[in-house]
Amino acid sequence: MSELAVDTCDCDVLVVGGGLVGLAASMFLAQQGLRVWLVERHASTSSHPKLRGVSARTMELYRSAGIEEAVRAAGENHFGVAIGDSLSGEYERVHLPLTLARQNRLSPTTHYACDQDRMEPILLQRSIELGALLFYGCTAVDIEQHDSTVTADVVWSSSHVGTPAPAAPPSRITARYLVAADGAKGTIRASLGIGRHGRPIPGKGLSVLFDADLESALRGRRISAMVAPAEGALLFTRSDARDHNWFALTPRADLDSIDPTAVATEAIPMIRSVVGVADLDVAVHSAMTWSTGAFVADHYRAGRIFLVGDAAHLMPPYGGFGGNTGIADAHNLAWKLAAVCSGDAEDTLLDTYQSERQPITEFTLKHVMLRAGDGIGEFFRQFDQFDPNPITLGFRYPMATAEGFDPELPVEDPAQPSGQPGTRAPHIPLKGAISSTLDLLDPGAFTFLTPDASCYASTLRAHPVSGVRLREIRRQEIADHNTWDRIFPAPATAGLLIRPDGVICWRAQSTHPDPALVVHTARARALEPKT
Repeated sequence: MSELAVDTCDCDVLVVGGGLVGLAASMFLAQQGLRVWLVERHASTSSHPKLRGVSARTMELYRSAGIEEAVRAAGENHFGVAIGDSLSGEYERVHLPLTLARQNRLSPTTHYACDQDRMEPILLQRSIELGALLFYGCTAVDIEQHDSTVTADVVWSSSHVGTPAPAAPPSRITARYLVAADGAKGTIRASLGIGRHGRPIPGKGLSVLFDADLESALRGRRISAMVAPAEGALLFTRSDARDHNWFALTPRADLDSIDPTAVATEAIPMIRSVVGVADLDVAVHSAMTWSTGAFVADHYRAGRIFLVGDAAHLMPPYGGFGGNTGIADAHNLAWKLAAVCSGDAEDTLLDTYQSERQPITEFTLKHVMLRAGDGIGEFFRQFDQFDPNPITLGFRYPMATAEGFDPELPVEDPAQPSGQPGTRAPHIPLKGAISSTLDLLDPGAFTFLTPDASCYASTLRAHPVSGVRLREIRRQEIADHNTWDRIFPAPATAGLLIRPDGVICWRAQSTHPDPALVVHTARARALEPKT
């Protein structure tokens, strides 16, 4: 792109859609130093919880972006799940698949519970702090692609809000690239002629925020979620007294015909039944119906436009994989757009967004559908056998430099990290203020992680490689020597080159007459991959 074309753009990337994934995309893109604008048709962030579960991998990404503590403060500090006929009756506790001690061996953080209506304002605020400009109450229409730009006309509602507010809202936005985070019902995917494969899931789901005194039903017991299999229902209690409780029904055929204007009224007897108090005083704050399915877009890219989140894939709600997968999409794409916009990489790097993300999404969806086949009750009864970490932490991307990659099984056991290219950089616990090797990674550059005694460390210390941050580790700093020795079996010749998204792209396993040159070459190849 010419300098003139760059100068005439309002922003580097326009994000269409300000839900969970769109806001995460704006944050990750702004973290990369890009000029980011976001437009969202609603007047504000979501007032409905929608998603609660935050995977350990998503928490790692939030940690890297500087919001982990804010998420923990906004979320639930307990995650007790129970199965029974009603909240007031007897129920069985669901055992979590991982103990905290085992989780700590896999990651410097943990999975967490933070509802979407609490999460979105955190993502919004961090996006603003990083320089993004967000517009609410407006719709992007007439999106057109040109040789070096994308344009979108903007239709504003009377309640539009700019954050921070510009002098005058634009009627047309010109960007170098566009990220479509407009959801499953958005129009951008279809307008690009991109189909999707998969199958629908019959029926509609129901989600209600309500106020009620649940103490007589709980009788001093504390849980964060109640699963009532007979109703296909979930009841989430929220520990903050200022918040509403949350009732949800998984898709049921009998909800297809429900009158949208009568959802709140219809929901009250359902809530009373699941709580187990026939005369419970229920005040509905808001109610909505929703549909789901099991679909993956045939393509994630069309020219200068990229699909993320539900625009790229739709999953049933079991396990919270849909939102977490979408956040991983956005993170994978952000550093690549930054590399291309800065001139560090050619546009072909962006093709790897689909080649890397689509296989793991297909695998995730297949896994979720197998688990969800017998309904929400059976899903939670088997919860202690269901470890999501091989998918969320053990993912593998196809890379030419990787050994033994199987496209039918694009995951590995994160408790036994291989250190192979295409896998997540390993979490090796450290002693001292920095508690993990993951905290040594630079989200704005490549990182070369190596033992301080290696030939690479001494050379790169004297001859730094542009775009690569050297991180040396002394053996006495290591708190987990088993993982360390697996990743670096020959410390004198070992090293990992790690992309800005925390994925290994090259592994040093032998000496080289010019270590700086071979690291420079490995970085260049990562920016010009063969797809």
